[in-house]
Amino acid sequence: MSSIFQNMIVLTLCWFLAIGGGVYTTFFVQPAELERLEKAEQVARMKQAEMASLVAEMSESEFAANDIVTRWNSRYKVIPQTLATEDVIRFLNGLTDDGFNPFDISFDGMQESDEYNEFSFDIEGRGGFNEVYNLVWSIENDQQLYRIEELELNHFDLITSDPESGKQRLEVMVSFSFSLHAYFGGAVGLSAGDSEDGSANASFFSDNDLKAELPEVPLHVLPARTAGMNPFAPLIMQNIPPNTHGLINIEQAELLHIVGTDAVLQWEEDEYVVGIGDPVYLGQVISVDPRRGTLVARLNKGGIVDQIELSMDLDELYKQARGSVRLSPSKQ
Repeated sequence: MSSIFQNMIVLTLCWFLAIGGGVYTTFFVQPAELERLEKAEQVARMKQAEMASLVAEMSESEFAANDIVTRWNSRYKVIPQTLATEDVIRFLNGLTDDGFNPFDISFDGMQESDEYNEFSFDIEGRGGFNEVYNLVWSIENDQQLYRIEELELNHFDLITSDPESGKQRLEVMVSFSFSLHAYFGGAVGLSAGDSEDGSANASFFSDNDLKAELPEVPLHVLPARTAGMNPFAPLIMQNIPPNTHGLINIEQAELLHIVGTDAVLQWEEDEYVVGIGDPVYLGQVISVDPRRGTLVARLNKGGIVDQIELSMDLDELYKQARGSVRLSPSKQ
């Protein structure tokens, strides 16, 4: 066999080997490697997305944690480590010195737990609605942690007499009852009065420096200190309120004179000068007309609004002057 033929056989074999290797690499090795790389890329993208999600969650968690820490540091309620029933009674008596008759406090017991302890009291009393509202407001917004439960309110009319003048006065009173819970002995860190070293103050009531250190609560975030209206005040009263201030009873008065915008009235043998806007019994003066010689007052008779008009006794000449003007024909 000639060397040329042998070389052609070797080259042919090398060619087949090269083609076979290329075909194997192209159709078997490269697809598998490409699939492995695509899977690796997909895993990397998923890990990247997961990392971005974790970073976003961490940012949200950090924001929420900062918000919770801020609110926690801005606590203004105090749970003292020790508390006596006399402290609670002294606090309530300070709020009910005036406007309550009676005001009864009954001790209902103490409950202990791992988180805190509490005293329970049963409160009953009677007073004006504004006083009762202020009592509830002061308890709920005090820095000592109290809780009111089972609040019941009922109203009734009370007629009293002034010892000096002897005149009667009608008052709408409110009888009330509720349960009061006072908390103390909280875990360290639960109270805004706890010190940084972990120790707690002995008593909220005996530590004035603690009050100064507590954050001041803006008034605009608290409910109104005074009630906007008295829901127990009747729209139409069965009895008209008595004239406790001795104002002019316009329905029993006599109009004597009108000077400018002032009117002179006679009531109970005395003379009084009143003008527009001046108060009278059950209302006020709304009009003084010197031309017509009249005075008009608007009265609120227990929820029923009425207008009373007083007129002067005018002589015939003044009445003629108020009459219609007639023209006589001129002489030719």
